[in-house]
Amino acid sequence: MRALGIVLVLAATLVMVSGDLPRPNAGAMQRVTLVRVVTSPLFYLALFALGFGMLAAFDGRRLRDTAALALGWSPLAVLGAGLLIPVLFSQLPALSWLALGCLAGVGAFAVLVVHALRDEAACARMSIVIAAAALVLAVRTLAFRVDEGLGVGAYHITNNAWLGKLQIAWVLNFVAPFVLARFIESRRTLGSTFYGGTWLAIAACIHFLYSRTGSLVLALTTLAMCALNLRSWRRWATLLVIAAGLVLAVTARTGGMSIYVTAARAGARDSGIVMRHSVWQETLAMISDHPVAGIGLGTYDDIAYSRYRSAGGPEFFRNGWHAHNLFLHVLAETGVIGFAAWACFWLAIVRFLLRRWRDGDEGDRLNSGAALCFVAAFFVLSLTEVLIAARVHASLRMNLTLALFVVYGCRLASGSGISSSRRISPMQHSHE
Repeated sequence: MRALGIVLVLAATLVMVSGDLPRPNAGAMQRVTLVRVVTSPLFYLALFALGFGMLAAFDGRRLRDTAALALGWSPLAVLGAGLLIPVLFSQLPALSWLALGCLAGVGAFAVLVVHALRDEAACARMSIVIAAAALVLAVRTLAFRVDEGLGVGAYHITNNAWLGKLQIAWVLNFVAPFVLARFIESRRTLGSTFYGGTWLAIAACIHFLYSRTGSLVLALTTLAMCALNLRSWRRWATLLVIAAGLVLAVTARTGGMSIYVTAARAGARDSGIVMRHSVWQETLAMISDHPVAGIGLGTYDDIAYSRYRSAGGPEFFRNGWHAHNLFLHVLAETGVIGFAAWACFWLAIVRFLLRRWRDGDEGDRLNSGAALCFVAAFFVLSLTEVLIAARVHASLRMNLTLALFVVYGCRLASGSGISSSRRISPMQHSHE
């Protein structure tokens, strides 16, 4: 039954990352109950619940061991305490307790993923599923953009649950370093073709979304992965030559929008930059007014309107307005106390990955380098957006996806089986 539980977790991952199964637009199929269930935006959560439930029911002892380790990890304990204090002193306690409960749920999800990926076979299958999900998402998005017209800017991609171009660019940038690592590692034609083709589809999709930050992050993480794996230059050089050829062809065909991606326009001419400057100034005022414990976890999209002159439209009141910079957002909501705890958590992860890159074998260095590039991608993307903030569109899905990739990346970097290795996680390493 553990095998069935793993299959359900893998299926849930595929559905979550790819943006749900496609829903029929019209016709008799739309009225079929089963079709409505499997295309529901909650379907991936149901699959996770069933999968984790089976793992808990038939492998409960190992799950208790995993949970005990998680509760004993000092960075998680520090993070929990650091977030609890801003909740206790929140300007809007109800919203803060709700946000803390949601984050606790994400933490529990991460512990369950650790348990699911204890086995080498499960982790290997997760690599295939994540790449397949990214390929499905990229192909769906490209199909929508071609139908919409590549000469116009992208905004909403309505054929998947991620919807926003920023959300899609984030997810694909999370996956890209891991897919590139699997391509470098693979020595079989089928594997090389699958992972190489998936990476090219990801790159094309991010480009055609015309997300300048997304394109920049993809370029930076790709160059970093190549620099960290110079011995395998024959592997990645071929892929980069193909990608460069596609970029030149696309630039010649879609000139105007390609220039929009690659050119840095003056701030006065870019309404997005002007808006962000205004939001950042407003957020700095919040930090100045509440430096120690912040305004309260999960309250930004209320306080910004009710007590400050928000630069956002009224439709974003308690509907996902955020600071458009993760560092400022965390500092505003949780103050110095929460920010310090949050920083300690991420520093523990980075420290673990750096240690594995330094001390591990060639495979460990490849995987830890990919995980470090994923973390870097997350933080660079977060300089202008906070897509994990409370009530942002698909923020639950994004938080769970982020937690999944953190666990997956650390699991790959740890090398040997989680259950038998003392290098199990950055949290345990920090505790030591």
